[in-house]
Amino acid sequence: MKRSAFVLMLGLGFLAQPVLTIMDMSEVQAAVRKNVSEYAGSRCNTPPRGSGIVVGRYTGTMDNPIISMGRENVTVSFLRCFASLAECQGWLYTMRSKYTDGNSVLIGCERR
Repeated sequence: MKRSAFVLMLGLGFLAQPVLTIMDMSEVQAAVRKNVSEYAGSRCNTPPRGSGIVVGRYTGTMDNPIISMGRENVTVSFLRCFASLAECQGWLYTMRSKYTDGNSVLIGCERR
């Protein structure tokens, strides 16, 4: 009896594992907003420390056939100000999806 109960519990554990994995992934995907436009936030100069404004920085490259005739990458740099860290991280996700990452030191969101 104990052995059959153990086998039953083990089998239910294996069946429940994919369901638990899907639930965990939906929570992770909800952590970053993916519907943020690349033009979100406002253009700004770097605000002073202690202002509470979130600054998003991105530097990357893109292939621009008009400028480079399709042979080389062109550097793009963006600096945007946001009201919330979540919106900045969503914008950063959009930028990393659209462009090829450059220097990792110049990519990130920081509350000033």
